Amino acid sequence: MLLLWGRRSGKSMGIAMFTMLKAIEKQGNYYIIAPTYKQAKSIYWQDILKVMVPNAIIKKTDEGELYIQFEPVEYHLQTKHILGYDIDARHDPELPPSTIYLKGADNPDSLRGVSLDGAVMDESAFYKDAAYVWNNIIRPALADREGWGVWTSTPNGTTDEFYRKTLHAQKSMKEDGDWYYSHATAMDNPYFPENEWELTKKEYYGTGREDQWMQEWEAKFVNPSKLIYKEFDDEVHIINDPLLIPRTGTFAMAMDFGYVDPFACVFVVIDENDNWYVYDEIYQPGLTIDQIAAQLKMKMGDNYFTRIIGDAAGATEIHSLRKERIWVRPSKKGKDTIKAGIRLVAEQLHIRENGRPKLYISAKCVNFIDEMKKYSRLVDAWGETSETPEDRNNHLMDAIRYLFLDKDASGSPIPKAQPIYDTTGRRID
Repeated sequence: MLLLWGRRSGKSMGIAMFTMLKAIEKQGNYYIIAPTYKQAKSIYWQDILKVMVPNAIIKKTDEGELYIQFEPVEYHLQTKHILGYDIDARHDPELPPSTIYLKGADNPDSLRGVSLDGAVMDESAFYKDAAYVWNNIIRPALADREGWGVWTSTPNGTTDEFYRKTLHAQKSMKEDGDWYYSHATAMDNPYFPENEWELTKKEYYGTGREDQWMQEWEAKFVNPSKLIYKEFDDEVHIINDPLLIPRTGTFAMAMDFGYVDPFACVFVVIDENDNWYVYDEIYQPGLTIDQIAAQLKMKMGDNYFTRIIGDAAGATEIHSLRKERIWVRPSKKGKDTIKAGIRLVAEQLHIRENGRPKLYISAKCVNFIDEMKKYSRLVDAWGETSETPEDRNNHLMDAIRYLFLDKDASGSPIPKAQPIYDTTGRRID
């Protein structure tokens, strides 16, 4: 089940009610997991579970461990208006009582060791690593008990596991029915005043925060305004079939040097219509110059690269690679090169009148795609977005920018690759 619910939609109360009823219906262990343990306690323990669960059915509570145990008795509840059926259940007093645990995803190891009959991954778009929590801990814990799982959150952009799970759930609803998908906003909450919705919307739009309004209140996936390459679209720019990437053309590459940060290199082939295809990448920290040279030569293969650009700040690395007969030239310098390079990349991403851009990325370039989706501008203490990019998610973004800047500075397209021969007619690089 996946619930895409916005602010003030009654999400937390609904989750707690659903989990409580399922714990009454079937004797077992249940998790409600918030992004942090502190959030689990402040939201679900203090404000909801302690208030909602009737004292008459509570066997034990533990505020230190954050769990509630239910009395092992017979339950007959009229819940058809909530679950679609009434509950008639008898709990076995010889077995461990039904228990709801509140947990935090910030300590994944604390989630291990319990077989589960149900688990809610609340605000999972804000987990540090939701995919790991689900695939390595929660999903296996549900398997032997045939338990249920719920993913729920307000959106947080289009680069996380919650977004991917949402797409999967929407597709499953139409095809196999393995997932249930629900979308709700505060306007679906009968207790939320309609005039408050309009006043809040006016406030957000009046301060230029339309994207925040759509994400937080309308529960829509949007690209935040601070994103640099908002033109990037999975459906348009990513090529999943490798056969659609040209095998011949003009080859070029650019690199951003790093050791603690990853060494990042982007490989591009350009066709006769000046369409750019990012077909390969290197993205790895801790590489020595010898290792860098070996990886570059392997990926270059027999292709002749007409342009090889490296970060000008890596003069030592450039010199060393030239000794390895990898003819790297330093990137263009200047006060406005970052801004100019970003503009050039954005122009290639822009969709023309024919419905196509001029820059494509192979699906195998997962790090390039990830950075493209996350590369953002700095936001100051007053919430104003600057022209300066954040110093993260930028290694491959810097590399592609070096290549576009070098092309632009030349005043002409990157020349066609031409083989070079020695006096005997043998081809050389």
